[in-house]
Amino acid sequence: MVGSPAGLSLNAAHNLLVASINKLQEYTTHGSRVREISLQFRPWHAIQLYSGDYAVSHYWSPGVVSVVGADGRLKQQYGQSQLSDVGQTTNPTSLAVTSNDDILVADKENSQIMLIRRSTTGAVEQLALPVDQGLRCPHCLCLDESQGRLYVVETRHRVLLGDGFRLIRHRVLVFDGFRV
Repeated sequence: MVGSPAGLSLNAAHNLLVASINKLQEYTTHGSRVREISLQFRPWHAIQLYSGDYAVSHYWSPGVVSVVGADGRLKQQYGQSQLSDVGQTTNPTSLAVTSNDDILVADKENSQIMLIRRSTTGAVEQLALPVDQGLRCPHCLCLDESQGRLYVVETRHRVLLGDGFRLIRHRVLVFDGFRV
C-alpha cells in the first residue's frame, strides 16, 4: 500500500489520508487509492481541510506547517517567523481542523497547542487549556466539534532506567465544551 508512512488521518469523505516520503496518498476504506499528491518536502502529518486543501506538518523542517492544494502546490506556509510572537514551534506532530478551516497544531517539544485562524485574520495564537500541572509534550490531537470535545494525547513522564531504556507514561486529556 504505502512505503514509510508517517501520519494518518480521515477526511470528511471518511477516506484515509497517509503522509509518507514526499507524498500524500488518499485511500477508500476498501483500500482503493483515490489520489496521490507529490510534495516538495517530507510530510509528518496531514489533514484535509474543508476547502479541499491539505494542512501538512513537515518532517525535516521543524516548526513548519504548510497548506497545499490537491495538485501539491504550496498555498500558504506557517513557520517559526509567523509563530514567534506566541512562542516558537519546533515540532508540530499532529494537526486537527475546525469546521471553519482553522488549524490546531500540537507542538510536542514546546508543550503547547497552537491555533492558526485561517477563517479570519490568519493570526496564530497559543491555546490556553485548563490542565493540572500544565500541558506536557502533546503529540496527538482529535477534534470532535459536534460534541465540543478536543482530545489530546500527552507524554507526562520520561524516566531513564539503569540499562538506558526510557519508561514513558502517556495520558489522554479530554476538553469538554471546546470552542474556538
